[in-house]
Amino acid sequence: MKILIAGGTGFIGKSLIPFLVKNGHEVNVLTRRNMNDVENIHYFRWDVDKRLIEPKAFDGVNALINMTGANIGEKRWTIDRKNEILNSRVKPLDFLLKAISEYGNRIDVLISSSAVGYYGAVTTNHIFTEEDYNGTDFPAYVCRLWEDEALKFREIADRVVILRKGLVIGKDGGVYQKLAPLAKLGLSVALGSGKQYFPLVYMNDLIRAYNYILEHHEIDGVFNIVGNQNMTMNEFSQKLLDSFGKRKLLPNIPAFIIKMLFMERAEMLLQGSKISNEKFRSTGFEFMY
Repeated sequence: MKILIAGGTGFIGKSLIPFLVKNGHEVNVLTRRNMNDVENIHYFRWDVDKRLIEPKAFDGVNALINMTGANIGEKRWTIDRKNEILNSRVKPLDFLLKAISEYGNRIDVLISSSAVGYYGAVTTNHIFTEEDYNGTDFPAYVCRLWEDEALKFREIADRVVILRKGLVIGKDGGVYQKLAPLAKLGLSVALGSGKQYFPLVYMNDLIRAYNYILEHHEIDGVFNIVGNQNMTMNEFSQKLLDSFGKRKLLPNIPAFIIKMLFMERAEMLLQGSKISNEKFRSTGFEFMY
């Protein structure tokens, strides 16, 4: 397939794009920087705020992968930052829908991002499925509007696939890159009680899932993309310490300190739920990690 990727120069894109090319696809990447093409990877300039895009980016494209969005946990949630987080997810989809429609193109599939934060920051033994309710906190609100914008692509796409991802674990960035240095020192990376669940998806499984969706044209709808094991943050912290041959030197950082440091963002760190991947596994996909 010929695939257009928005948000492809980030943590996931750096692994996904070469994997797709290796599996025989051709990739067009939208970027705000000048980048040189390489074999089967072509870069095109775009600017969402200025509503500018190189029309040739759409030539021959029959799939769109959207991974745009500002890091939700990176900065304090001021009103301006909340608007930035929301707009960085909704505006690119709105722009791409209008641009592709004006170009007169119809695509086979949109694969758009969302997150397990859709269900809200809660800790419970309930295992959330794709049929469960939308949460009431800020990340849940963002996920709902993000998904609603993606669903509008049914006007021009035969399939719309939305991936509610867990935390992506890969050695070259993301959560692992932040936590591994602490574990190497023997410090626990669990927060608060550590009993909150920590839904994860490993990079190799995630990029395989994207390719699987592209190649299986019956896959359509919303899917949780998390590994098979629902582990707590305490369990994850211990496994990370074990991987460096370290023993836990200090207790978990207390919840009140996390709340003082992170304010509204703290609940996202101190709460976490069990998430089911059964719906995606029922398509025949196997999570390896």
